[in-house]
Amino acid sequence: MAEAKRTTVNEAEEIELEFKRLQIEQMRESLNETKERKARRASERERNVVEWKKGEEIKAHRQRICKHRKGGKDNKFAAGNDNNHSIIQNTYPDGTIVIMCTRCFHEVPKPSQKLKKENPKLYAEMWEEWRIWSQMPTDNTPSGSKIFEIVA
Repeated sequence: MAEAKRTTVNEAEEIELEFKRLQIEQMRESLNETKERKARRASERERNVVEWKKGEEIKAHRQRICKHRKGGKDNKFAAGNDNNHSIIQNTYPDGTIVIMCTRCFHEVPKPSQKLKKENPKLYAEMWEEWRIWSQMPTDNTPSGSKIFEIVA
């Protein structure tokens, strides 16, 4: 019969030391992967913020130049030439009422009575803008409630 090979104490210690080295190497690899994943996510968040800010700048620019009018055959964004305005009144599910331009998506909320008590100056400014927008001629009809919108 073949005799079973016995492991010496030194050999056992060497094997245990090699095993611990492998564990440490695996932990380092795992840490590096986690750090790389976090760095990728942070970079992606930064890119998303930059893209969002750029989109907001474009939207603000479009809203500044928009005449809020219908018409225009030359396909230029702000060149509406109709007497009717391209606006619609929306009521959101929370009861908020807004008038929105369907070209530039600028929204003018109807100020609440609560705001009138809390900040009369802001209320007056918002009410004046609401009054101007609500008197713009349009052949659009008010919508019911608007849950969400998709903006391209």
